[in-house]
Amino acid sequence: MDDEKSTKIELINKAKNSVINFSDAEATNVAMETIRSGIDPVDVIEEGFIEGMKTVGDGFEEGKLSLMDILTASKTMNKGISLLKPAAISAHEDSCFFGNLMLSL
Repeated sequence: MDDEKSTKIELINKAKNSVINFSDAEATNVAMETIRSGIDPVDVIEEGFIEGMKTVGDGFEEGKLSLMDILTASKTMNKGISLLKPAAISAHEDSCFFGNLMLSL
């Protein structure tokens, strides 16, 4: 159980950092690793990719990042989320996606 928890935390941190660092390759690797690990992809999406995007947005609001940085981070986030969507949908059959928004029914 502790190994699964530490793996989940590591994947969430990697997902967040992939967005902050604009790394499409890392976002892809994290998504694939999440699928292989059996960890809930929704957790990695919400706590990793989306939190990373919030951090980038905060940097933009503080004047530390440009609009181009926001667009680049968004592209990276979408790359990871698009790979996790099918796994998230199959793991949560009572949910559906609208773009990057997931609703539980």
